[in-house]
Order: sequence, then C-alpha cells, then structure tokens
Amino acid sequence: MNEKSSALARPIRVMIIGTLPPPIGGAGVSLQHLVNLLGERSDVRVTMVNTSGVRGRPLTAPFRFARIVCRMLVGAARAEVVSLQSMPSGIPFIGPFAWLAARIWKRPLMIRMFGGESFLEGQGLGAALMRWIVRRCDLYLAQTKQLVAEAQAAGLRRVEWYATSRPMSDAAPTVEASRPCRKFVFLGHVKPLKGIEELIAAGERMENDVTIDVYGPLMDGLTESRFAKLTRVRYRGTIPAGTGVRVLQDYDAMVFPTYWPGEGYPGVVIEAFAAGLPVIATRWRNIPEIVDDSCGLLIEPRNVDALHDAMQKLVRDAALFRRLRQGALRQRDFFDSRRWVEKFVIWCRELANPARDQGAAVEESQSRQTVTRDRISEPRS
Repeated sequence: MNEKSSALARPIRVMIIGTLPPPIGGAGVSLQHLVNLLGERSDVRVTMVNTSGVRGRPLTAPFRFARIVCRMLVGAARAEVVSLQSMPSGIPFIGPFAWLAARIWKRPLMIRMFGGESFLEGQGLGAALMRWIVRRCDLYLAQTKQLVAEAQAAGLRRVEWYATSRPMSDAAPTVEASRPCRKFVFLGHVKPLKGIEELIAAGERMENDVTIDVYGPLMDGLTESRFAKLTRVRYRGTIPAGTGVRVLQDYDAMVFPTYWPGEGYPGVVIEAFAAGLPVIATRWRNIPEIVDDSCGLLIEPRNVDALHDAMQKLVRDAALFRRLRQGALRQRDFFDSRRWVEKFVIWCRELANPARDQGAAVEESQSRQTVTRDRISEPRS
C-alpha cells in the first residue's frame, strides 16, 4: 500500500470544540447532527469537547472551564485537526484556547461560525479578539454565501461555504393534492426579534378554521400569559432537540417573520423543507439565499399586513400552496446533512495532509455508498 492509499485508509482524528444541547438552539442542534453523523462513519474518529454550561453558576463555572481547557490541550495532541464550532459570541471566549492548543501541537485549526453575523462586525476587545483568531485559522467555514464573499474580500487565506443542514430521510414526504393549507407553525426562540408580536397580530385576523401553533423556549420577557386569551395563535411549549421534522410534518406551512440581527440560515427553515412545508419568511439578512418564490413567500420585516396577506394566499390559493410544497421538497436534497458532512471530512483530510493530492480525497468520497447525490442545483443567491 502506497503512502496516499494508506493515508486514505486510516481514520482521520478530529477534535471538535463546541456547545451541544441543552440548551436547545439552532447552532447546538446543527453541531449535534454533525457529531452524530461523524460517529456513524468508519473513516473519522471524533474527540468532542463540549463547552455547554461553561458560563453557568459562578462557583462552578471556573472549574468547568479549566477542565475544558485541559481537554482541549490533551485532545489536540491526539488529533490531526482542531475544529472550533461556535456562535460569534463564543469565539472570543473559547477561541484563544482552541488556537493555543492547535498552535502548541502544530495542528491545523478550522473555525466554523454559526449564524449570519460576519466576523468583521462588532466593536471592542471581544470583537477584535475574534477577528485576530479567525484571521489566523487555516480554514474558515461560513454559513452563508454572503459571509463567504465578505471573508474572501477581507483576505482570509481559505474560506468555504458550509450551509446549515439537517438529516433527511431517504423517503420524501408525499404531497397530497387535495390537502388545504389551514395549519401554520412557528418553531424557534419565542421572542420579539423573531417576529412573534407580528405573528400574533396577523394570525388573530385569520379565518376561524386556521390555526397557528408556536413552539420554542419563551425568551426576552414573553410568557405563556401572552397567548392565554388568543383564539388562533396557540403556544405549544418546547420540543426535544432533533424532533423538529417529526413535529412539522403535522402542519401545512411554516411562518418565520424574524428580524433577529444574527440570523443566518435558520435550521428550522431547513427542517420545514425536510417536512415538505413551504415557508413564509422575512426578506431579512441571508434568508433570501434559501427561500425564494419556488418554495415560499418573502415579506418585509415588521409588516403585519404583508404577513397576513401571505398567509391568506396559501389558504385561498390551492394551486400556489401545492407548487410551493413541491418546491420545498426539492430543496431538501441540497440541505441533507450527509452531503455537508462529506464535505467536512474532505476538508479535514486536506488540512491534515496538505501535500497529498486532494483529488484522491474527492475520489474516495465519491466512491462511498453514503454520499447523497446532488439532484438539484444550488439555491438561488
């Protein structure tokens, strides 16, 4: 066996640093899916350093943080690639230690940043530290195409697009031709910046046979009492991580009127595609990269009338509803986690073996039976 085939045959060792659920959030769910799918493969060995709870109780947080730093230092010695996966707020906090661990053991550092915020944004020491760390990583994974372009323009040595994804079942949901659109759903953090007040105002104006169910943790002062006297908008509580698609399959369409500043590719929108649900979303930040008139309806943020009108369109126009459902199902293949995990493994091998012919890694990837074949083009940017 020659050197190239030997390198391909043995599992690559990767240390991943990031926050797993709980608490439930899009970034944690995305990371959990990645770790789970990597665990099913024979060509990867993952050491997971879970940073969950590091900002918890004042008395115990310092000790937990010290243990995490020790795990990073030990794990980097055994790994071939160090991968830090975090929201922007976590990069200044844990990033210096991830960089130090990679530096000490001369390991390549990959940074995957969740959300739609650029590493170039922000003021103060934390933002400056984040920029310093990102500029020194060997590979930067950005969630949206816009963020990739911004990072490339800023002169980063290597940037790749790593979209939000979710595991997709092999059998796609069926689209019932006679099924009307009557049951809307919101899934996510239940807070004003996600457009909850606009959703309540628009939803309460809908016809008697229309319902809007809201799932997710209550935040930023909202309580269940806000929903107590409503007739069509109902709060349904939280759901366990990883069950979003199963819950969404009981509904007809998703409503996501967000104007949260950190929005990237919302994982719940990808889950809606997996369930075959068209999405009514705001024309906000990077959302138009994944939602267009083939799979949903876009409205302006904070516009109750536009939100109400979009919901009415799906209720009253059966042909439009069926067409958008079919478009949502076409999106699901592109955002299948197996497709993106395959890319992740290839990048790890390229970082660990920079002198090796990269075409060999691609050839190996294409020969694997688990690869999800692209059956659709990339979503329109």
